This record gives sequence, structure tokens and C-alpha cells, in this order.
Amino acid sequence: METDMDYLSNCIFIDEAAFHINMKRTVAWSKIGSRAEVVIPKTKAKTTTILGAISPYGVINVKVRKPRAVNQNKKRKAGGGKAVINTQSRGGTVTGHYFNFICDTIDILDKHEEFKGCYIVMDNAPIHKNADIEKEINRRGYGCVYLPPYSPELNPIEQFWSVCKSKMKREELLQEETLSSRIHIP
Repeated sequence: METDMDYLSNCIFIDEAAFHINMKRTVAWSKIGSRAEVVIPKTKAKTTTILGAISPYGVINVKVRKPRAVNQNKKRKAGGGKAVINTQSRGGTVTGHYFNFICDTIDILDKHEEFKGCYIVMDNAPIHKNADIEKEINRRGYGCVYLPPYSPELNPIEQFWSVCKSKMKREELLQEETLSSRIHIP
């Protein structure tokens, strides 16, 4: 199958990544003879999902999706024997959120002549492989490419997420609201 696809000129790479305020480095410096220690909070932080689209020319679109609390109706015993209902945050991105992000990204691409007819490259996660997503991409005049399973090294946006997470881990984050500013999302 012949194609004019070129990673360095006409591809848009799209994926999502999870961030939370308790992210810490996995390596640290210490004085000779002493052990490096990192204090990690005991509480689990809410995970924020960030959807992104990049091209060889730079960042095309980024959207922060904060978790919303949902009542799981899970009961546990609190001090004093009273039953307490836990409220937990909903998991990651679902197909509907991803579809909306794809449409928003294509709207941005449509405004720039150099992106006309580009290929949208994604991994093969189940939320990416929805038939409606592929139809919408093709209907709007773009190509749809899915990477093989277990091949993040083929998707440049994975390196983008690595840099973003590295910036997050460098310093302690005190408030969840500063997550976007930490990785410089407008």
C-alpha cells in the first residue's frame, strides 16, 4: 500500500496522559555514604488526564480533563463504628471525551493550510479505535493511522509526555490547580 505519509512533515500525533500532584522522581542525588530519601504523601491524589496533539511544527492542541467526583456507594466503618459512604473520582478518558478532542483538534487543523490532508497517528487503545472516530477523521479529509500494539517508541507524543512529567516531578506541587501552569498549558 503506497502512501505519502511522512512522520517529519504531515503527521499529527495524539494521545492522553495521566498526571497527579503526588508525582515524584524515581532517582535522586545524595551525599556519598548516605541514602537518598524522598518523602511521598500517604494520600492518593486525584488523577488529571491531559489530551494532547502535536506535530513536527509544535503543539497543536492540549486539553486538561479534571476528574469529577462520583458516588460509588461504598461503605466503610469510620472511627466510632459509623458507616461512611466513600466518594471516589471517575477514571480516565472515555470515547466521548476523546471524540470531542479529535473534533476540536481537526477544527484547529482546518484553519491552517499546511495541515490539510495530514495523517492523525494514534496508538491502538480501545477508546481510539471507535468506528465513529475513524469515520469523522476521514470525513474531514485526514488520514487515520493506528500504531501497532505495545509500541510507544513509535509515537513522538510519548516523549512530549515524558518531558511534561519530568517538569512536574522536579518540584513539589502544593495545589492541584497549578498543574496546568506547571507544564505551561494556557
